[in-house]
Amino acid sequence: MRDPGPVMPETDDPPATKWVMLAIVSAGFIAMTVNWFDISTGFDAIGKEYGKAIPDVAFLISIFVAAYGVLHIPGGLLATKWGLRRTLALGLAIEALGSLLSATSTSFAQLVVWRAVAGAGASVFAAVGIAAVSIWFRDHRHALALGISSAAFSVGTALGLYAFADLTDATTWRTSVVAGGVLCLAVAAVSAVFFRVPRGAGSLAGVQITRDGLRQALFNKDIWLYGLAFFGAYGSYLGASQLISGYGDDRHLPGGQVGAAAFLIGVAGVPGSIAAGWLADRYLSPRLLFAAGAILEAVSLACVPLSGPHTFWIPAFGVGFMFNFVFAIWQTVPGSMRGLAPENIGTAVGLMLTISAVGGFVLPWAFGLITDGPGYTAAWTFLAVVSAVTVAFCLFTRAGSRASVPAPDPRATVPNPAEA
Repeated sequence: MRDPGPVMPETDDPPATKWVMLAIVSAGFIAMTVNWFDISTGFDAIGKEYGKAIPDVAFLISIFVAAYGVLHIPGGLLATKWGLRRTLALGLAIEALGSLLSATSTSFAQLVVWRAVAGAGASVFAAVGIAAVSIWFRDHRHALALGISSAAFSVGTALGLYAFADLTDATTWRTSVVAGGVLCLAVAAVSAVFFRVPRGAGSLAGVQITRDGLRQALFNKDIWLYGLAFFGAYGSYLGASQLISGYGDDRHLPGGQVGAAAFLIGVAGVPGSIAAGWLADRYLSPRLLFAAGAILEAVSLACVPLSGPHTFWIPAFGVGFMFNFVFAIWQTVPGSMRGLAPENIGTAVGLMLTISAVGGFVLPWAFGLITDGPGYTAAWTFLAVVSAVTVAFCLFTRAGSRASVPAPDPRATVPNPAEA
């Protein structure tokens, strides 16, 4: 029996309003990931300009991910204090600033600093973006809406890696980065002007951070368990998506197969996310779907070293599809908890993302160590085993238990017309 989550206040918002808000947030996820990955299209030129080898230039992605992984919880707390609209716009504006300033870098060290700034902005936006979708859809089509916003993440990744590669080839890496920054700044402006919270949800326009709110978000057993349950699937996907091309090259597989695998492991997330949302809202327990999806991702990972020269793309598609399938369902957890007030959803999402992000650092690193020792087959098997084992944490969560609904915060600010 699923927990339907806290009931949002009754509003007279037109039915189409929630879909407009979803479109705004989804555009934010596209802009966020474009600015995450577009820098990689200029790695060769950046290496030549600053006299760096490609492994050194790849640190630009690593520093973005590092900054991205540490500010999810502060981003959620900012949303509690300042409101969703302001924090959404702030996160995207910071990321845009980091991207635009990256184009002005006169040294590699400056470029590293500005990439870290961009990652910090993305970190603030990510947790708050998930919360912004949940507060509009938590009573109906919650999983589908989060599946659509997750698909936007995959669309942005594909645009950053492929569409911006053409722009970089036609111009320069600086022009490409500026274009990404301008896109991000434009979506930040749209969010600041047009995004709003449901009428009657005054706490979402900003309230004081309280001990009770921190307890709801940061000391909730199920939040921790779901964060740990996604540790393996999250980290394994980040490792696989970065390393599958190099692995294919080392196996001397056909270039077309390697390129297809690298492409599909990203874009397979679009149908995977939407399929998860559609199924979770209609037929099956989200917890069951989450566990089954993580197991199937593990199976796909284990099949990577077993694939042949003409089937290499198949497990790559499976990894990308099932990771995003699981991710879409996982995002619904905080918004479905009755003991979590709406204004604290962003902080809870931030905690879950932070826990899982540790896997994004540890597992790719461990993969490299195992590759240098027992070899690639053992490394892929390791990722599969960790993904399958850690998902067991979700079995210890409460299924269908309902905490009491928090009373409205009396200190909730009254939203101004632009916010509410």
